[in-house]
Amino acid sequence: MLKCMAALLMALVGLSALPAGADLFQYTDKDGTVVIVDDESKVPARYRKKSQASRSSGGSEKYTGVTVRGNKVIVPVTFSYRGNLVQGRMLLDTGASLTAIFPGLASRLGIQPDHGQRAVGRIADGSFVEAQHMRVEYMQVGPKVQQHSEVVVLQQAGPSMGFDGLLGMSFLGDFRYHVNLQNSTIEWQ
Repeated sequence: MLKCMAALLMALVGLSALPAGADLFQYTDKDGTVVIVDDESKVPARYRKKSQASRSSGGSEKYTGVTVRGNKVIVPVTFSYRGNLVQGRMLLDTGASLTAIFPGLASRLGIQPDHGQRAVGRIADGSFVEAQHMRVEYMQVGPKVQQHSEVVVLQQAGPSMGFDGLLGMSFLGDFRYHVNLQNSTIEWQ
Protein backbone atom coordinates (compact mmCIF):
# COMPACT_ATOMS: atom_id res chain seq x y z
CA MET A 1 0.00 0.00 0.00
CA LEU A 2 1.34 3.39 -1.01
CA LYS A 3 1.41 5.82 1.92
CA CYS A 4 1.09 9.53 1.16
CA MET A 5 1.69 11.91 4.00
CA ALA A 6 -0.38 14.95 3.03
CA ALA A 7 -0.25 17.45 5.89
CA LEU A 8 -3.40 19.39 5.14
CA LEU A 9 -3.06 22.62 7.15
CA MET A 10 -5.20 25.63 6.34
CA ALA A 11 -2.67 28.32 5.39
CA LEU A 12 -4.39 30.13 2.55
CA VAL A 13 -3.56 31.90 -0.68
CA GLY A 14 -5.39 32.25 -4.09
CA LEU A 15 -5.34 32.09 -7.99
CA SER A 16 -7.52 32.32 -11.29
CA ALA A 17 -6.74 33.86 -14.71
CA LEU A 18 -7.38 37.30 -16.13
CA PRO A 19 -5.50 38.63 -19.13
CA ALA A 20 -3.52 41.77 -18.41
CA GLY A 21 -5.29 44.94 -19.38
CA ALA A 22 -8.62 43.12 -19.27
CA ASP A 23 -11.78 44.46 -17.72
CA LEU A 24 -12.47 43.08 -14.27
CA PHE A 25 -15.94 42.99 -12.74
CA GLN A 26 -16.39 42.86 -8.98
CA TYR A 27 -19.52 42.19 -7.00
CA THR A 28 -20.45 41.07 -3.48
CA ASP A 29 -22.80 38.09 -3.28
CA LYS A 30 -25.57 37.45 -0.73
CA ASP A 31 -23.08 35.86 1.70
CA GLY A 32 -20.78 38.90 1.63
CA THR A 33 -18.22 37.16 -0.57
CA VAL A 34 -16.31 39.50 -2.89
CA VAL A 35 -16.14 37.92 -6.36
CA ILE A 36 -13.99 39.17 -9.26
CA VAL A 37 -14.58 37.87 -12.78
CA ASP A 38 -13.11 38.69 -16.19
CA ASP A 39 -16.37 38.78 -18.16
CA GLU A 40 -19.47 40.79 -17.31
CA SER A 41 -21.68 37.88 -18.41
CA LYS A 42 -20.27 35.93 -15.42
CA VAL A 43 -21.83 38.44 -13.01
CA PRO A 44 -25.28 37.12 -12.01
CA ALA A 45 -28.03 39.43 -13.28
CA ARG A 46 -29.18 40.37 -9.76
CA TYR A 47 -25.70 41.81 -8.98
CA ARG A 48 -24.95 43.63 -12.27
CA LYS A 49 -26.33 47.02 -11.24
CA LYS A 50 -24.09 47.07 -8.16
CA SER A 51 -21.00 45.55 -9.80
CA GLN A 52 -17.85 47.61 -10.28
CA ALA A 53 -15.76 47.49 -13.44
CA SER A 54 -12.03 48.16 -13.44
CA ARG A 55 -9.04 47.55 -15.67
CA SER A 56 -6.16 45.29 -14.72
CA SER A 57 -2.65 46.49 -15.44
CA GLY A 58 0.73 44.96 -16.04
CA GLY A 59 2.16 42.33 -18.37
CA SER A 60 0.49 39.51 -20.22
CA GLU A 61 -1.71 37.38 -17.94
CA LYS A 62 0.05 38.71 -14.86
CA TYR A 63 -3.05 38.94 -12.66
CA THR A 64 -5.55 36.37 -11.51
CA GLY A 65 -8.84 37.14 -9.77
CA VAL A 66 -9.85 35.18 -6.66
CA THR A 67 -12.92 34.87 -4.46
CA VAL A 68 -12.27 35.93 -0.88
CA ARG A 69 -14.53 34.73 1.95
CA GLY A 70 -13.25 36.04 5.25
CA ASN A 71 -9.73 34.66 5.46
CA LYS A 72 -10.34 31.97 2.81
CA VAL A 73 -9.30 32.32 -0.82
CA ILE A 74 -11.18 30.23 -3.36
CA VAL A 75 -9.63 29.60 -6.77
CA PRO A 76 -11.15 28.32 -10.01
CA VAL A 77 -8.92 25.44 -11.15
CA THR A 78 -9.36 23.53 -14.41
CA PHE A 79 -8.63 19.80 -14.28
CA SER A 80 -8.20 17.46 -17.23
CA TYR A 81 -8.63 13.72 -16.74
CA ARG A 82 -9.10 11.17 -19.53
CA GLY A 83 -10.53 13.78 -21.88
CA ASN A 84 -12.87 15.31 -19.28
CA LEU A 85 -12.29 19.01 -18.64
CA VAL A 86 -13.85 20.22 -15.37
CA GLN A 87 -13.51 23.44 -13.41
CA GLY A 88 -13.44 23.16 -9.63
CA ARG A 89 -13.43 25.72 -6.82
CA MET A 90 -10.36 24.99 -4.72
CA LEU A 91 -9.30 26.43 -1.38
CA LEU A 92 -5.65 27.49 -1.56
CA ASP A 93 -3.69 25.75 1.16
CA THR A 94 0.08 26.23 1.35
CA GLY A 95 0.18 23.76 4.25
CA ALA A 96 -1.14 20.90 2.12
CA SER A 97 1.63 18.78 0.60
CA LEU A 98 -0.63 17.52 -2.18
CA THR A 99 -3.64 18.88 -4.01
CA ALA A 100 -6.67 17.10 -2.58
CA ILE A 101 -9.96 16.82 -4.46
CA PHE A 102 -13.24 15.84 -2.86
CA PRO A 103 -15.42 12.99 -4.24
CA GLY A 104 -17.90 15.31 -5.99
CA LEU A 105 -15.17 16.79 -8.20
CA ALA A 106 -13.63 13.35 -8.72
CA SER A 107 -17.02 12.09 -9.92
CA ARG A 108 -17.45 15.03 -12.34
CA LEU A 109 -14.00 14.19 -13.76
CA GLY A 110 -14.98 10.54 -14.22
CA ILE A 111 -12.48 9.25 -11.66
CA GLN A 112 -13.44 5.78 -10.44
CA PRO A 113 -12.17 4.17 -7.19
CA ASP A 114 -10.00 1.74 -9.17
CA HIS A 115 -8.25 4.49 -11.15
CA GLY A 116 -5.71 5.30 -8.43
CA GLN A 117 -3.75 3.62 -5.69
CA ARG A 118 -5.04 3.38 -2.14
CA ALA A 119 -3.17 5.70 0.14
CA VAL A 120 -3.21 6.90 3.72
CA GLY A 121 -2.74 10.58 4.47
CA ARG A 122 -2.23 12.53 7.65
CA ILE A 123 -4.37 15.60 8.11
CA ALA A 124 -3.81 18.74 10.17
CA ASP A 125 -5.19 17.31 13.42
CA GLY A 126 -2.71 14.40 13.24
CA SER A 127 -5.28 11.75 12.35
CA PHE A 128 -5.01 9.48 9.33
CA VAL A 129 -7.48 9.26 6.45
CA GLU A 130 -7.80 6.93 3.50
CA ALA A 131 -7.30 8.51 0.11
CA GLN A 132 -6.92 7.60 -3.54
CA HIS A 133 -3.55 8.70 -4.97
CA MET A 134 -3.30 9.42 -8.71
CA ARG A 135 -2.35 11.84 -11.45
CA VAL A 136 -4.58 13.94 -13.67
CA GLU A 137 -3.51 14.93 -17.19
CA TYR A 138 -3.10 18.54 -16.15
CA MET A 139 -4.25 21.28 -13.80
CA GLN A 140 -4.55 24.92 -14.84
CA VAL A 141 -4.83 27.94 -12.58
CA GLY A 142 -5.05 31.15 -14.58
CA PRO A 143 -2.09 31.18 -16.98
CA LYS A 144 -0.21 28.47 -15.06
CA VAL A 145 -0.43 24.86 -16.23
CA GLN A 146 1.08 21.78 -14.63
CA GLN A 147 1.18 18.55 -16.64
CA HIS A 148 0.68 15.12 -15.01
CA SER A 149 -0.44 16.68 -11.74
CA GLU A 150 -0.34 14.60 -8.58
CA VAL A 151 -3.60 14.62 -6.60
CA VAL A 152 -5.37 12.64 -3.91
CA VAL A 153 -9.11 12.03 -3.73
CA LEU A 154 -9.92 12.72 -0.10
CA GLN A 155 -13.23 11.96 1.57
CA GLN A 156 -14.92 15.12 2.78
CA ALA A 157 -16.06 14.99 6.39
CA GLY A 158 -19.25 16.86 7.18
CA PRO A 159 -21.37 19.16 5.02
CA SER A 160 -20.18 20.90 1.86
CA MET A 161 -17.77 23.74 2.59
CA GLY A 162 -18.32 25.67 -0.64
CA PHE A 163 -15.22 24.37 -2.40
CA ASP A 164 -14.17 21.16 -4.17
CA GLY A 165 -10.84 20.48 -2.48
CA LEU A 166 -7.48 21.94 -1.46
CA LEU A 167 -4.97 23.42 -3.88
CA GLY A 168 -1.72 22.26 -2.29
CA MET A 169 2.02 22.65 -2.70
CA SER A 170 2.26 19.88 -5.30
CA PHE A 171 0.93 22.60 -7.64
CA LEU A 172 1.71 25.87 -5.85
CA GLY A 173 5.38 24.99 -5.29
CA ASP A 174 6.03 25.21 -9.05
CA PHE A 175 5.12 28.90 -9.33
CA ARG A 176 6.02 32.29 -7.81
CA TYR A 177 3.17 34.62 -6.95
CA HIS A 178 2.00 37.34 -4.58
CA VAL A 179 -1.51 37.34 -3.09
CA ASN A 180 -3.25 40.70 -2.79
CA LEU A 181 -6.25 40.04 -0.55
CA GLN A 182 -7.38 43.67 -0.64
CA ASN A 183 -7.75 43.57 -4.44
CA SER A 184 -8.72 39.88 -4.56
CA THR A 185 -5.97 39.11 -7.04
CA ILE A 186 -2.78 37.10 -7.47
CA GLU A 187 0.22 38.69 -9.16
CA TRP A 188 2.36 36.13 -10.97
CA GLN A 189 6.08 36.77 -10.79
